[in-house]
Amino acid sequence: MSSTDTLTMHYRMAPARPAGDLRLERATSVLFIGFLLLTFIGTHPLQTGSVAQRADGSILDRIVVFSLFGVALSVIWMARGVALRALSRNVGLIFIVGFCLASVAWSQFPALTLRRSVLFFLLTAISFAVAVGATDLRRLHTQLFTTLVVIIMLNILATIALPGDAITAIGVRGIYTQKNVAGIVALITMVVGATWLVGAGRRHVVFALLALAATFAFLVVTKSRTSMNLALLGVAVVAFVALAEKFGAKFIMAAGLVGAIFLAAALVWLALYDFEFSAALAALIGDTSYSGREELWAFARHAAEKRYWLGYGYGAYWDVGQAHDPLLGAEAGSWLASVETGLINQAHHGYIELWLHIGLPMTVFATIFVAQRALIGGARALFRKGRRESRIFLGGLATLLLLFLLHNLTEASLFMRGEIFSNFSVFAMLLLSRARDVDAHGTGAPR
Repeated sequence: MSSTDTLTMHYRMAPARPAGDLRLERATSVLFIGFLLLTFIGTHPLQTGSVAQRADGSILDRIVVFSLFGVALSVIWMARGVALRALSRNVGLIFIVGFCLASVAWSQFPALTLRRSVLFFLLTAISFAVAVGATDLRRLHTQLFTTLVVIIMLNILATIALPGDAITAIGVRGIYTQKNVAGIVALITMVVGATWLVGAGRRHVVFALLALAATFAFLVVTKSRTSMNLALLGVAVVAFVALAEKFGAKFIMAAGLVGAIFLAAALVWLALYDFEFSAALAALIGDTSYSGREELWAFARHAAEKRYWLGYGYGAYWDVGQAHDPLLGAEAGSWLASVETGLINQAHHGYIELWLHIGLPMTVFATIFVAQRALIGGARALFRKGRRESRIFLGGLATLLLLFLLHNLTEASLFMRGEIFSNFSVFAMLLLSRARDVDAHGTGAPR
């Protein structure tokens, strides 16, 4: 039999993939890339909306979101069996989204709450569709990392081409409204890239290392201290897990010894300052007032305590128009009272922020839900069977959820509609809920 006959017989015998599977993969890929571009670039890059524009919203945003939602519905229909199972695993998230929608009933600005809670629902539905349509974790991981690298490169090019817009006195903001948002994008890219590197073949290691180096350089010039610290922590966790898997108990014991030495050094440092944590911290980083956030936190907490149980309604506290800006009630003489109206539109503390929107009980529930999903997802990533790179990816998502909770101690993104870290974290939670049955053995991505 000739080689041509052999090749012909191979293709005749090889089972063709069902057309429905191919349609699902393509639709999911289109939806995922669209979701990432909307989340990480948006419809108005390099633009800072006015107070009135933020209150009224963007027509273009609505068109894009509803278009993606239409694609999401088709993906959910094609994977309806998986979708039904995934719904039962995400009752907590459904309850949170439903409560935000229900807050229209007691909102001080019902129209704003309706519009913003519907946006939160639509973005969650889009993430849900991507999660249920995913059939190959490595392919999804590659699409995610590649898209994020392109976005980082776009930020670097924008900074070079438009320094007057992209560079501020306090750090580089790239195509975003402020440096902290740029820092979040770089933080997520660093952790996603570190996990992708674990499963990369030799041909792709150089690409991954160069991309991570460029991302880290961009992160440094943003001067976003919170994101820099969390990125280093996240990459360290990923590296520890990967090395522990490779070298086993000896590495874990050595790492434990190094950790004990660092702990002893920290205790000695605290002892030098009579165990005054704030004094010891000030000696290391200088400013311990969190860039003036403490006064803002006190103001927001005082306002939250007035609506202890249910909050002011989802999306009905900030960006409600100049005439109703909450900081108009700031104490005379404070720096909050001197800030331009509408410039501050978050509490810079995710837990106080969510309390303002939906009350303290639901804030506690939402926080526990994220922590539970992160811990269970991380445990499954460590102990489940399957390809190493897929488990590291899932572990990276769980790590990002824990970093998300830490990040919300100084920034407000916890279940906030349209916020980059919130959108990505909801997607991560939904994908982790499918970790037990998603096909991690596909071959759709480069190795």
